Amino acid sequence: MNTFRKNKGIIIELTSLLDIIMIMLFWVMLNISNSAQGVEKKAQEKIDAAQSKVVQAQQDAISQIEKAREDAKEQIAQAEQRNKENNAAVVKMQTALDGFSSGMMVSVEMKYAGGKDTLYISQNDGTPVSVNIGDDLSADLVKALNSYGLDKESIILAAFIYDGDKVLYRDVNRVQEVLSTVKGNYKNLYFTHINTSKSN
Repeated sequence: MNTFRKNKGIIIELTSLLDIIMIMLFWVMLNISNSAQGVEKKAQEKIDAAQSKVVQAQQDAISQIEKAREDAKEQIAQAEQRNKENNAAVVKMQTALDGFSSGMMVSVEMKYAGGKDTLYISQNDGTPVSVNIGDDLSADLVKALNSYGLDKESIILAAFIYDGDKVLYRDVNRVQEVLSTVKGNYKNLYFTHINTSKSN
């Protein structure tokens, strides 16, 4: 008797295993896809942020350049205005000096006589006009200057002349204060003070 038994074929069912493998493979691929999309999204966000910074930097640079241009234009305009004013001042000073050289000067001379100080105003060594040192001194000085045809636009070179040993100190101070006030009525009035005192 043959004891060798023929084994029947063993049938292994792989369908369920294949389904599991397919599900796992699909899950892995889905995770990989989601991960790739997340990385791509983050990368795009970084790119967008970088581009936004570049655009902002460009706008800031343009703004700074425009501001620098405007500041430069303003400084140039101010420099040109100062240069214009300086040139005008030089012309006025030169005109005053030319007038002084040709004897065109207003003299305000203080003399002590009769127990009081009196001002004698003259132009170009002409006949002097006497002015009392009183409350209306400022108005009287303006009136005397206007009598020579001088107005606020005229270029006037004037000299306050006095002898410090003979006139009263308080009157000298009074006249100097009034001359400073009168100077405000004329754009181009240049005053000098001359003390003829021998002790000066």
